[in-house]
Amino acid sequence: MGSILIESWCHTARRQQSAFQDAPASSLSHTAAPKACGLSVAPDLLQIFSILFENRHLTLVIWNVCLSNFRSHTHMTAPKPNQPGRSFILAIFFALGALISMLMVFGMMSARHQSTIKIRSEKILADQLPELGGFGNYSSSDTCKTCHPDEHASWMRTFHRSMTMLPVEGNVLGDFRGQTISSEGLDYTVTQTNQTYWANMPDPDLLMQAVQGGKGGDLTRIPHVNRQVVLTTGSHHYQTYWVESPRMDNILQTLPLVYLIKDQRWIPREAAFMRGPDDQERMVTQWNHHCIRCHSTGWNPGLNDKTGMLETKVAELGISCEACHGPGKEHIAFHQNPIHRYQTHLGSKDDTTIVNPAKLNHERSSHVCGQCHGVFIPNNRVGMKIAHEGVQFKPGDNLFDTRYYIHYPKEGDPPERWDELKKNPQFFQERWWEDGTILAGGREFTAMSSSECYLSGKMSCLSCHSMHQSPPEDQLKSGMESNQACVQCHQEAKYNDRVSEHTFHAADSSGSDCLNCHMPHTTYALFGAIRSHEMKSPKLQGSAEHGVPNACNLCHLDKTLEWTQTHMADRYNYPSLSMTEEQKTVSAAVLWMIKGHAAQRAIVAWHMGWKPAQEASGVQWMPPFLSQLLMDPYPVVRYIGRKSLESAWPTELPPFDFMDEYPVRLESYRKSENQNLTFTTNPALLVDDSGKVRQEPLRRLLQQRDNRSVSIKE
Repeated sequence: MGSILIESWCHTARRQQSAFQDAPASSLSHTAAPKACGLSVAPDLLQIFSILFENRHLTLVIWNVCLSNFRSHTHMTAPKPNQPGRSFILAIFFALGALISMLMVFGMMSARHQSTIKIRSEKILADQLPELGGFGNYSSSDTCKTCHPDEHASWMRTFHRSMTMLPVEGNVLGDFRGQTISSEGLDYTVTQTNQTYWANMPDPDLLMQAVQGGKGGDLTRIPHVNRQVVLTTGSHHYQTYWVESPRMDNILQTLPLVYLIKDQRWIPREAAFMRGPDDQERMVTQWNHHCIRCHSTGWNPGLNDKTGMLETKVAELGISCEACHGPGKEHIAFHQNPIHRYQTHLGSKDDTTIVNPAKLNHERSSHVCGQCHGVFIPNNRVGMKIAHEGVQFKPGDNLFDTRYYIHYPKEGDPPERWDELKKNPQFFQERWWEDGTILAGGREFTAMSSSECYLSGKMSCLSCHSMHQSPPEDQLKSGMESNQACVQCHQEAKYNDRVSEHTFHAADSSGSDCLNCHMPHTTYALFGAIRSHEMKSPKLQGSAEHGVPNACNLCHLDKTLEWTQTHMADRYNYPSLSMTEEQKTVSAAVLWMIKGHAAQRAIVAWHMGWKPAQEASGVQWMPPFLSQLLMDPYPVVRYIGRKSLESAWPTELPPFDFMDEYPVRLESYRKSENQNLTFTTNPALLVDDSGKVRQEPLRRLLQQRDNRSVSIKE
């Protein structure tokens, strides 16, 4: 390995020879140096420099610096007879100087070598990727930086920017040190060579034919191949990767693994999403026609009707400036004239060569976000045009000119909306709760555009969010994580100075947080619950009829649905609803988590780890119920259940891996179950007078579990 490194360094030095002039060979006498210095180590040092760098002039420069340091000391007063160690000290001083100089030059050459490798690696990647840049009227974010450095810098910090990246050092978050990850009988081994990343995997082209082409067969017989990773997706919660396809130019095949960034581990891609246990279809897709639509800027799948292949182009990877502001070439050309620049800055007219979403009305500015954050299909007029020519929506356009937005039908909607639900029930089940509340994450515009705040008011995405004036986590403006988000419009005293009169909770408590009641965490995505963006008052009808979790019982996890109805009726004149015996006597959260379907279990389990709910409900009673989720058939439910169990458990938990095989998980579950914990008597939590959870009703609820297949298209 050492000889390979030296050869590599020498190769780099040869390529840099033109930067230096060769010194005369006579000036490199290996005998002159020791005579001047009197140190036997000097020829060895000189030889090391020569071998490492193969650059005589550079070697002489270093050597002369060392000699200069030494000679400056030879002019000092001669050592006295009783100072025999003076020459030894000088020798040490000289050796240290030489070593430091050598390390400095070594570091410089190593950095240059690494830079050369990186440039070469990026060129190889560019040859394998879809065509980048120069598409249509798009420019690039780099051209924006010259005039807008602050905006560019704030955008660079966002996860939008890093949504899609080249797999070069600093961008790749996964551990490529030779791990092998198994996915339902198929093995994937990830490795790194210098600054390139590889996967030994079942041939992805053949896997595509078998899965997407309907060929079927025994997938374990597909031969393994080495494929270079050429693209990354994600950088916040997890990251996944795309590999080359030698048979099809510029087609990027999925590496069906996901790297969980916080957990620092790999899992099969199928385990990262809410999918029914009976759904055995492999998550095989191609970036060119799927992820390209929201994870790149200025995209064009480039369908060629003659060949049937995709000749893909993108203006820029990731969600860049022009995704929100529109193509920038006209803007750049116009403002290269300084007169135009100053007219724009000093004049009263808006710049029509570019779009600023903040200056659009609340609908059009929200359409900019809605081009990705919604449930839609291309309308019939532009469907094939998108396949051939790429993205048709531009910021500032009416989104509905090119998209058919799908909404869960409600009372008063035209018959065709109800027909869509009847004809496509699975499509709706994968995206909405049964009362029409959004279930799948990433559909925030669909949710908000159903809200009265948007329909009757002026609310937009930019009311709370900002790309440039916010931390990257949720991109919320300052104060928008609090009641300020709502009272910027709702300025009545009952929502401000007298908020307790409205909430019936202490003003400084989580119960008086507008968001917790009107935007509860009832949407699923990314191994957890996120806030619904359909702003509305708490409703219990969906909970009573369909088991849709409501804001009250997601905070008061220990209370029954009837308890909630009683308080809603007393405080807000809420109409009385018919309740089952269980809804009257057993905690709503317990019913949803033990008896409910997978989406209910996931949402409630997440709330058992949510601090406001823990403060309102206590945590002592939670472990026996969360432990049941360790054996859940859905990996995402097991993951969420374990995370919340860790926050509620009074002592150290037995080891547990949510991806372990059933027998291993069963052993861990039994250890968790046999902890002999006791609790405060509470019939709603099935805790009897002895402080134990009543096993018979708990088993009955488990036997009645809703085992419908649940898939969520987040």
